[in-house]
Amino acid sequence: MGSKKVNDMIKTIKDYGGDIKESCDICVIGSGPGGGVAAKELAEKGLSVVLLEEGGHFTVKEWDGKPVKGLIDMYRHGGATGTMGNPFISLTLGKCIGGTSTVNSATCFRTPAPILRKWRDELGLGAMTEETLNPYFDRVEKIINVTELPWEVLGNNAKIVRRGCEKLSYTCRPLRHNVKDCKGCGPCQFGCQENAKQSVNVTYVPKAEAAGARIYANCRAEGIMVKNGAAEGVEGSVIEPKSGKRVYGVSVRAKAVVVSCGAMITPSFLMWSGLKNWHIGRHLQIHPAGRVVALMNETVRGWQGVSQGAYIDDFEDEGIVMEGIMVHPSLLLAALPGVGHRHKEMAVKYNNLAAFGVMVHDETEGRVLRGYSPKRNRGIVATYMIKRSDADKLKRAVAYLSRIFFAAGALRVYTGISKMPYLDSVEDADRLLDLRVKPNQMEIMAFHPLGSCRMASGPKQGAVDCGGESFEVRNLFVADASIIPTSLGVNPQITIMALSNYVADGIARRFGK
Repeated sequence: MGSKKVNDMIKTIKDYGGDIKESCDICVIGSGPGGGVAAKELAEKGLSVVLLEEGGHFTVKEWDGKPVKGLIDMYRHGGATGTMGNPFISLTLGKCIGGTSTVNSATCFRTPAPILRKWRDELGLGAMTEETLNPYFDRVEKIINVTELPWEVLGNNAKIVRRGCEKLSYTCRPLRHNVKDCKGCGPCQFGCQENAKQSVNVTYVPKAEAAGARIYANCRAEGIMVKNGAAEGVEGSVIEPKSGKRVYGVSVRAKAVVVSCGAMITPSFLMWSGLKNWHIGRHLQIHPAGRVVALMNETVRGWQGVSQGAYIDDFEDEGIVMEGIMVHPSLLLAALPGVGHRHKEMAVKYNNLAAFGVMVHDETEGRVLRGYSPKRNRGIVATYMIKRSDADKLKRAVAYLSRIFFAAGALRVYTGISKMPYLDSVEDADRLLDLRVKPNQMEIMAFHPLGSCRMASGPKQGAVDCGGESFEVRNLFVADASIIPTSLGVNPQITIMALSNYVADGIARRFGK
């Protein structure tokens, strides 16, 4: 987690002896790819910044790579946040310094050019062009060291899928990652034990602190102070990490507030702060995803190497992207099909299992509801009734990937689809294509919530303007995944960071000294 100075300067619950009272130019809520970037950029431009993070501050000393501790310490709801619908869809959200960037697979895609053109031509977002955003992409990628890793580090999952792609004339490419000196040790989702992942907690947050930002962990924002239609600060609580109970009060007076709590938290927080724009909480998109597990006639040890190593975009025109995914043995074993002896048979073959993921560019829009009061630390209430068209995309993606695994020599493929839980041949994969499958008969997960406070040309189309400012409350800005106007079809980390930098530059021009 950076230098000893940064470790000492980020305050956590053990440092607080009473209520926190601060005043500053800008108060930033959240320290992930949105808030961490905004705090650093604003502080380096000479503005006084206070950053509040609900989660804790963890260093490599606390990271042992064990899933249970990692899920409890660094994930919201222990990694079990989700959306209600057909079916329930699990979402994994980071809750720690660095946010989800601390626990993700470090995968980096720029916003696809057709998406930017759609924002400009169909949504009236004239500022959202490649010409405008490319300098921000360049800046972000330089700071977090986005690079393409060699195949030797990507692990056997990637190599097996590449082998199948070569036989079917598909293209399997290495993913770009924000890493430095990555050794491919595997448990990226529980904090990088080598500090190789250049996540926000090891890049932007230390730079923000070095530029004078005051950073408070274990502090939950609970409402925006508004006077005469303008934000003037934040109220909240210091919370005990395990129980979530209030220990002390938090009051930050500020000229402007930047909300960067993520697409699942930000809209509910804004609604509880009194905002009433119709679009807040709506237009939620999540990139529904699935996983295919293959039994190989060779030793794979798929958890070794980069957890998300390669991707296939041959099916992009169908709204499908395939990306490598592998998790710690204890997590994958729990998700394997079957019970009793059948499950045991799979477990003993774990060394021979390979896995890869599928993700769809969704047309479905869900909704984040007001839910429970943040002061009571209750759960998120969100709905997402997946459209048949998106479920069909996901089914096709599973069938296509199964074909690739069989071409690579798979003995059996496990689909996550209850009507055909496993396939024994490429002919079975072809039959899966013709099978009518309901969404609730599929294993669906998601990792990329976005769009729930989307930017727009006016309040009748969205919640914030192109500069991230609320249409309702002056000096209140949003800089996180919630402002992304549409589904991206790719991992959103770089988009979030570039947009946050763009928003921060606008704030600095307005409030700079």
